[in-house]
Formats: sequence, structure tokens, C-alpha cells
Amino acid sequence: MIGDHNIEIRYDSDDPDVLEAYQHETKGEYEAAIEHYKTAIDKNPNLGIVHKHLGNALYRFGMVEESIFYLEKGCELMPNFPTVFFETGLAYYRIGSLKKGLEKLKKALDLDNNLIIAHYWSGILNYHRGNLNEAYNFFKHITEVNPRYLIAYFHIGVVCLRLGRYEEAAEALRTLVENNPETPAAYALLGEAYLNLNKKYEARISFKKALELDPDDNKAKTGLSHLDDFSEALI
Repeated sequence: MIGDHNIEIRYDSDDPDVLEAYQHETKGEYEAAIEHYKTAIDKNPNLGIVHKHLGNALYRFGMVEESIFYLEKGCELMPNFPTVFFETGLAYYRIGSLKKGLEKLKKALDLDNNLIIAHYWSGILNYHRGNLNEAYNFFKHITEVNPRYLIAYFHIGVVCLRLGRYEEAAEALRTLVENNPETPAAYALLGEAYLNLNKKYEARISFKKALELDPDDNKAKTGLSHLDDFSEALI
């Protein structure tokens, strides 16, 4: 029930248009899926899950502002359904509304704090808003509860470099490259951390490794130029 209106919330439907939309969406036929979802909602506007699916289909089809309209309706109809708040948060991020996006992600985490992907995107949005300490806390939490979520170490490295916490940046980036050695951007950032720590030998090795993996990595080229070693890197 919602508010005082005694509206029944339905989380799924055997409506033929919904079933048809599912089939189209599974095949990546989003335009057809959108048409059937809208038809189902016209018949029964209280199908919260259909608003959610329609919002996601519109999002994937690139119609982000329209997707927000339906995702917000999904949030209204399913106030205890964390993933619809998460998806709405991402949609707001896509249009640059970071504050609203973070509000939706917070609601998703209030409902389910184990939703790791919501912690990850909360870190991303906070970083883009310039909230570096908040971003760090989200990424650090991820590595504590799921050490195999390796991309979080990359973002810890980025944030710590911005904060001037070079030892911690180097530690996080070492963890990443030790577990996934095919990441040139991480080696380049690790070189930057070492350079700031005045560990020139380690910086040189990291920058060269980045260039082995990606000869066009400009950060690694710039880092080696600071070490007066740029010409050697091109040999």
C-alpha cells in the first residue's frame, strides 16, 4: 500500500505486453521493448517493476531524461526495492545531476548496505563532486568487504594521489598490479606515486612497464621525462 490511497503494488505481471517486452529486451531490441512496457503501464499504471524495466530500457536506448521519469515512478511504487534507487542514481549521474544521484544511491544503501555496486558508484560520484575523503571511504569499504573487487584499488590510488597520500596510493596500486599485471594505467599511476615519494628507481620501472603494455600512455611518457629517462623509454 502507498500512503493513504490503498494502491496495491505489483512487483511482476503476467500481462502479455510485459512478457513480450521481456523477450524484446533480452534480444537487445529496446525500442520494441519500450513500446510494450508503455502499453502495459497505460493499462495498469501501478506496476512498479514495469516502470523500473521501462526506465532501464530507455536508459540503454540513450533516452536518459525520460528514463528518470519512469525510474522515479518505480521508486515511488517500490520504496523498499534498493535496485530501483540504484538505477535512478546512475541515470542522474548520466545527466550530470551528481547531488540527486548520490541521494538515490544513499537510499539504495540505506535499504541494502551490502549492495557493493552502489558503494562503488557512490565513490565515483563523490570523486566527481570533489568529495575526495567521502570517495575514499566508499572505495576503502569495498576493498575491506571484497578484496577481489580490484578496480576499487585503482580508485583508491587515484584519490590518494589527489590527497597527497602517496604511500597509500602506492600500496593500493601495487595490490592491483600484483593481481592484474595487464593494467598500464595502474602502472603509470604507481610510477607517479613513487615519483612523489622520490623513489626514482621504482618509478622508472613502473613507467616503463606501463609503456610496454601501452606505448601511447602519456602519463608514463611524462613521468619518464621527469626522470630524464624519456629517450631510453623509446628504445
